[in-house]
Amino acid sequence: MSDYNYSGPLNGGYAIQDKFITNELKEFCISTYEWETFFKADGVTEHSNLFIEQFNAWIRSSKLNNIQGLDAFPHVTQTNGTSEAFSMFMQRHNDRRFKFYKGDFMMHKVASNNMNAKWSWIHNQSEVTVGDAVIVSCPFSDTGGKRDDLDELLEVCTKLRVPVLIDMAYFGMCYNIDIDLDMPCVEEVTFSLGKTFPIIGARAGIRLQRTEIDDAVLFANQHGIVNNFGAMIGQFAMEAWGPDYIANKYMKDHLIICNQLELKPTNCIIFALTDKKEYEKFNRGNNLTRLCISKLLVEQYDRRKKTL
Repeated sequence: MSDYNYSGPLNGGYAIQDKFITNELKEFCISTYEWETFFKADGVTEHSNLFIEQFNAWIRSSKLNNIQGLDAFPHVTQTNGTSEAFSMFMQRHNDRRFKFYKGDFMMHKVASNNMNAKWSWIHNQSEVTVGDAVIVSCPFSDTGGKRDDLDELLEVCTKLRVPVLIDMAYFGMCYNIDIDLDMPCVEEVTFSLGKTFPIIGARAGIRLQRTEIDDAVLFANQHGIVNNFGAMIGQFAMEAWGPDYIANKYMKDHLIICNQLELKPTNCIIFALTDKKEYEKFNRGNNLTRLCISKLLVEQYDRRKKTL
């Protein structure tokens, strides 16, 4: 057991409040950025296109992860985080039954109930049937890694022609994630920077689609009705810090915390797993309980640096 006194909330799933990144972001917004290109009455600027271009290159530049199949999704639009993509996917497939894994993003359940849509949990692949639609995260929200059964799920969905949205909001703080997205059932993939950097309020996300869908997101992108601030700050963050920056910087501290507190490390730097009873209040329906150690990572990093 640790001699250190770690503190901070362990629920949720939020970015690390990295002091260097936070200060750089503040400096960029206060004194560096040339704001005259930002304020356009019709909203049409280069921010969105440059953001999308940068995001595509940023994902592919990872050395710690192997994300294959991106070229199968050539239609890319800017979104408000990942949640806007979820909304469009669920509206499009409102006549289907939605299937989710326990422990995934709670918004899916909330949105389904609000839509009066049929939905249920996936306990095993045999429960996915014709007429369903699936949203699943990778890294998986409740384990911080790729689900062991994800490839099998995608094979079943392909066979049954069940559309799938893969949520990769936790990419940018993970390592050893190996996935081939190019399965016929996968209609779209979403990414966001709000979990990687402390910019969740900027709503900086993208949606990659196999086939271009004429919906509200596409219309907004075509007519400049997009979050230019999110695009601007997101582009700066990606240019300054690569997709492996967080994992490389905090991996040692992640392992130290897990060792000291007797937790199981995950492939996602901000998450650790445990079966200890004292953490049951944070359990999301699975055998192990996911803990968010974002604040603890900052404490441990500062502690370690003081000893060097």
